Amino acid sequence: MKAKSGFIMREVGEGTVLVPVGERVVDMNGMVVLNETARFIWEWLDGTRSPDDIAQGLTETFDVTLQQAKKDVEEFLAELERMGMIEKADAAE
Repeated sequence: MKAKSGFIMREVGEGTVLVPVGERVVDMNGMVVLNETARFIWEWLDGTRSPDDIAQGLTETFDVTLQQAKKDVEEFLAELERMGMIEKADAAE
């Protein structure tokens, strides 16, 4: 999976938001607020990592089991897909 272009990540206060820019402004109604886990996942959506790779990275960065990490990745990716913010990187995924 790969994050679509057209979003800028910004620190706002003590949080992080994804702000749509350009053509994405028309597609999105507002910004997306990210918690630490969501930010980590978004940053790893570069098209070279699988959801399992991302989950493994979560376990190495946060105090979370692999089972919980896989669930978190799956749920967040489903939400991003619903909002049209990710795309398949290639046929291998």
